[in-house]
Amino acid sequence: MIGGMLFIGGIGPVEIGIIVLIIILLFGAAKVPQLARSFGQAMGEFKKAKREAELDYKKFEESVAGSEEEIPKAKGKAKAKAKTKGEEVNIKDVAAYMGIDTEGKTEEELKEEVQEKLEASKSD
Repeated sequence: MIGGMLFIGGIGPVEIGIIVLIIILLFGAAKVPQLARSFGQAMGEFKKAKREAELDYKKFEESVAGSEEEIPKAKGKAKAKAKTKGEEVNIKDVAAYMGIDTEGKTEEELKEEVQEKLEASKSD
């Protein structure tokens, strides 16, 4: 019983032989090498696309990690600027540095967005 079941799921050498015989009967002996070749090429393309997707994902992770490091730097620079000049922090400069669109927004809206982004970076 165990000798007839070489593969998981009960597919043994007899079953594989039957599957190969059916493929040869359906497609013909001349088409089987072409089918195998095209299957191999498809697998190669799939692996290549998988590698590219993994690289893109790693680049995305690095860019996100880099922006998380920039947020505390922006906060520190803004505080240092306010201390050295003795004036209020320009919220538009801080928001722009953090990558927030400042067009047509009031200072209150920008303060809220900056605060949300800082809180989001703390929770991650």
